[in-house]
Formats: sequence, structure tokens, C-alpha cells
Amino acid sequence: SFMNSYASRLLNEIRSRTEWSEICIAKKLGVSQPTVNRILKNQVDCKGTTFLAISELHASVFSDCDKCNSAVEN
Repeated sequence: SFMNSYASRLLNEIRSRTEWSEICIAKKLGVSQPTVNRILKNQVDCKGTTFLAISELHASVFSDCDKCNSAVEN
């Protein structure tokens, strides 16, 4: 489904940006490491609550892009 592939993409972007381990991400999301692994590989139906947690974590990881926006404005 779209949500599963999008969750996988967001998690992969988080990993690329942070280099966090699957265990670290799992703790931040409140899920197991195997769940994170399956989401990364797009092999599991992602729960709505997990998808929301991934979206929020992604937003916090990429929130420092506000600096980029202010640099463009100047």
C-alpha cells in the first residue's frame, strides 16, 4: 500500500540522515527492531500509530532544514 511504501521511504531517509541503528529507531518509535527492519524493507503492513510516529520522527530529524530556508531568504 501507499502508506507502507511511504513509511519505508521515510525510515530510510531518517537512517541516511542520522545513521541511527534499527534498535535506536525502534526505541524512538516504541516498536521492535524486527518491525523497523520489515518496514525498511517494505515487508509489513504499517499500523497507523507507527506511521504517525515515523512521520513525527522524520519531521524532527529534518526540522533543521529551516536553516536552509532562512539562508535562501537572505
